Amino acid sequence: MLTWRKHAILKAPTDEEVAVMDPEDIVNLHGIYHEAIENAEKDPFRYGFHLPHWGKAEEALSQVTEIVALGGNRSGKTAWGSYCVVRAAVENPKSEIFCFAQTSEVSIRQQQSAIYDWLPMELKTKQTSASAYISYSKKNGFTDGSLILPNGSQIIFKTYSQYQNNPTILEGAELGSRDPKWHNIGVYLDEYLLGPELINTLRFRLATRNAKLLLTFTPIDGWTEVVKEYLDGASMVESRPAELLKGELVPYIQRSKKRNASIHYFHSQDNPFGGYERIKEALEGRTREEILIRAYGVPVKSQATKFPKFNTAVNVIPNDKIPTENITRYQIIDPAGAKNWFMCWVAVDETGTYYVYREWPSVDVGDWAEWKSGKWVAGEAAKGLGYGIRDYVELIQNYEEGEEIFDRLIDSRLGAARYQASDGASSIIEDLAEMEIICNPASGLDIEEGLQALISKMSYDTSKPLDSVNRPHFYISQDCENIIRALAEYTGDQGLKEAWKDPIDVLRYAAIADLDHVDATKSQITKQGNGGY
Repeated sequence: MLTWRKHAILKAPTDEEVAVMDPEDIVNLHGIYHEAIENAEKDPFRYGFHLPHWGKAEEALSQVTEIVALGGNRSGKTAWGSYCVVRAAVENPKSEIFCFAQTSEVSIRQQQSAIYDWLPMELKTKQTSASAYISYSKKNGFTDGSLILPNGSQIIFKTYSQYQNNPTILEGAELGSRDPKWHNIGVYLDEYLLGPELINTLRFRLATRNAKLLLTFTPIDGWTEVVKEYLDGASMVESRPAELLKGELVPYIQRSKKRNASIHYFHSQDNPFGGYERIKEALEGRTREEILIRAYGVPVKSQATKFPKFNTAVNVIPNDKIPTENITRYQIIDPAGAKNWFMCWVAVDETGTYYVYREWPSVDVGDWAEWKSGKWVAGEAAKGLGYGIRDYVELIQNYEEGEEIFDRLIDSRLGAARYQASDGASSIIEDLAEMEIICNPASGLDIEEGLQALISKMSYDTSKPLDSVNRPHFYISQDCENIIRALAEYTGDQGLKEAWKDPIDVLRYAAIADLDHVDATKSQITKQGNGGY
C-alpha cells in the first residue's frame, strides 16, 4: 500500500482515482509526486513552488521602480522578497543588493535564513575562493553580514537601527547591477515601519544603476507617512472579496499616484504554507480593522472619515462603466471667491443610483488638497485661476457639449449673495442665468443632514455578498480623483476650514436634493423647482 505525503499545493490522488488507474501508472505517479516535493525542498530556487500573487508582483517589476507588498500575517512577504533578491543576485552579475531588517536578531532569524534557503543548491556549501565568499550558520547567519556569489554579486545585510545611528552607512553605495538580465533589484526593506527618510536616501543610491526597491510589511501602525506617500490617491487595479469580512471587496493591486510604484496586497489565505486556518481562528470575533490589517495587509486610518462604507474597490468604477442611456444628468456647483469653484456632474439612473462622472477642477489642474507638515492644506487646484463668470460658463459649455443637463444646483449662500456690479446689484445665480446657465439654490439644510443623506446613498449590508439588490447607490468615475480623495480623507473635524470640504459640499447638495431619474417620454414632471425649497 503506497502512502502519499501531504503537501500544501500538490494533491495526492483520491482513493476513487487510484481505483481506476493501472498499477504501473500509480507507481510512476507516486514517484513523480514525491520527487517534485523532494526537489523543491533540496533546491527551491529551481524547483520550488511559486505562489500566484508573487507572479503578479514580479510582472509589475517590469513597469515600475518600486514594489510595495502590504501583507497579512504569514502571507509570504519575506519569502517572496528573499527569492527576488537571490534571483537578481544570481542572474544579474556584479549586483550590489542591500537587505534591511528590524534588528540583527531578526535579520539572522528571518531574512538571512530565507535568503540562504533560496540559494541554488550548489551555493549552499561554504565558499571562500578569491571571487566568492559564502559562509552561513543557522545561529549566526552569514559571516560579516554578507555573501559574495561567484558572479561577483554581493548581498549585504543591514538593520534600520544601524541607519538611524549612522545615516552615512549608505554613502558611496551604487545599488543594483550595471548589466541586469532580470529585474534589477537594488534594495529590499523587510517589515519596514520607519519614516520616509531612509527610503528617500536609498532612491539616490538606486538611481545610478536604475535599480529597483522592494518594500514589504504588515501595516500594524496604520496610515503612517510612508503608507500615505504610496497610497494617497492610488488607483485601484484589482480587488478581491475578503472571506473573513463576508465577501467585502478589499484591495489586491493598486498603482501609486505619487511614486512610480505598484502596491500589492498579500492576503494570508493566498499562502497555503502559512497556516491560514490558525490565522482565521485567531481573528474570529476581532474588529474589522484588525482583520483588514492582519489577514489582508490593508492599513487602517487612526482618524475615521465621515464615510466609513466608502470603498474604492466598490464605489469607484472605470469611466466606461458609467451609464450613458436612460439617465438624467445634473450639475452641482460650489462657487467661491478667491478660490476656484468646485463642480461635479451626476447621472441618475432608473433605480435612483448616483454616478458622479465628472469633476472640475480635476487633477489635470492639480490636487484640491495637499498633505503638508502633518495636515491637509489647499492644493494647486484650489488656488484661484482668476476666472470670471464668463470663463466658468465657457468651461461648463465645453464640458457639456452634446449632453442634456436636467437641472443645476448651486450653493444657496454664495450663489444668491448680492454684490454690487457695474450695472447695479447682482448675484452669481443671476449672472449665470443671463448666460443661459440656470441654477437653483441647493437646500440650506444642516450640513450633518446632507452628509447623512450621502452616507445613506453609500449604504449596503457589508455582511452579505454584493448583488443587484444589496449594493450602494453611489458610484464615482475613477477619473474624479479629487472627489475620491475627499471621500477618503474628509473628517469634518475642522469645520469650514477643512481642506477637502468643497468636493464634499457638492456631493451633499446632490444627496439632500434626492435627485431623480426623469423619463421625459413618460412624464411631464420636472425637477426644475427642486432647488427653491
